[in-house]
Amino acid sequence: MTALLSLFFFFRPIMFIDIGWTIFGLNISEAFAIMATGILSIAFVLYIITAKKLNVSVVDFFLFAFVIWVLFIYVLYIDRSSFKKAAKFVLPFITYFILKNVISDTRRYAKLIKVMMIGYAVPILGSTFLIIQGKSLYTVLYWNNLARFKGVYVNCHDLAHCMTLFCMLIVLYWVLCACDEELTPLPKQRLFFVFVLTLSVFAAYCLWKSYVRTCILGLMIYLYYYLFRVNKRLLVILTAIFAVVGILFAAMLYTIFYDMVDSASGKEGLENFGSGRPIIWKYNITEFSKQPIDGILAGVGVGNTWSDISGKPSFVDMLNSHNDFLDVLVQTGAVGLVLFLAFQYCLFRKVLALEGRVRYIFMALFFAVCMMNFASNSYISRFGLGQMFYSILCYIELPGAKTNGSDKPAEEVDSGVG
Repeated sequence: MTALLSLFFFFRPIMFIDIGWTIFGLNISEAFAIMATGILSIAFVLYIITAKKLNVSVVDFFLFAFVIWVLFIYVLYIDRSSFKKAAKFVLPFITYFILKNVISDTRRYAKLIKVMMIGYAVPILGSTFLIIQGKSLYTVLYWNNLARFKGVYVNCHDLAHCMTLFCMLIVLYWVLCACDEELTPLPKQRLFFVFVLTLSVFAAYCLWKSYVRTCILGLMIYLYYYLFRVNKRLLVILTAIFAVVGILFAAMLYTIFYDMVDSASGKEGLENFGSGRPIIWKYNITEFSKQPIDGILAGVGVGNTWSDISGKPSFVDMLNSHNDFLDVLVQTGAVGLVLFLAFQYCLFRKVLALEGRVRYIFMALFFAVCMMNFASNSYISRFGLGQMFYSILCYIELPGAKTNGSDKPAEEVDSGVG
């Protein structure tokens, strides 16, 4: 069991690498996700047989309600839906349910997070090498001549999101080790400490060279929220550093955020804010509102948008929303969005039930991811990224996770096996 979990956590960040291989029409990341979920499912069945209990909570009700709804929509609109897209929607949530059951305690969880960070070394070092060499150029923006790199990934957005998640993961692991007496504090793990600090520098460099604003702002929200709750002095120091950097690199920052600055200052219309996101959101909401009642309730079909298929979508003309919540609404309907938001609310309640700094670091993670989901195609659309996120988030329902009593812990029930 431990070996299977370790292999999953080690290879999950590596399998984001774009090596150009396909297996039955799936890229390497998609194939790995399906294979890994299958292996984890076997581990889950073995756990049920041996432990004869399940770690269940109200979270699982909405989790599986959303999964069933997505599969129902696929069958309902099979002529315009994509099975691959439907699978991408549900695999991260199934991974969450499996891992919160098969990971026995928070100490094992911390070891697996450490394994994941070690696995991250491959894409981080590979991306850094390619970018320094001037290779892996993704695009040069027409408006400001900004060169954006993708490293070893398919595009610059995958690079940025993966680097951001790694940086957040370091802080989370640091906090977990500091709050658990049975774990060695990260600074005392000297060799590993130097290793992750070095990787964090490279990851920050790769994030910067991607120039993905959503991820830069998401990482800032993560750090600012956590420090605001636990260490305001360090927050002031960090703000001062950011201010100095902002002054020294004002021209570069304007080049990156020019449309947002111009829209906020009145030089451009607000509809141009964030690469024209308000225009896209308004268009998709307008098109969605024109759907018949079944389209309002169940969406236009999973994967039936410009961003998911080649050519014009069937029956509807939905653009790439650049907003994961809007994508859920468009593709799974009002019912799907309600179920998804209920699932997220239940997760948030579990995070609130944690104690001390652990609560605040997971709240910071939750808020940062929600912001990135709202502002772009993030942890829902990029299912490999979502699978890593929910693998990390499963801590909130693990046996041994300290709660303050404001929410009932997950209940262990007899599985009926045996």
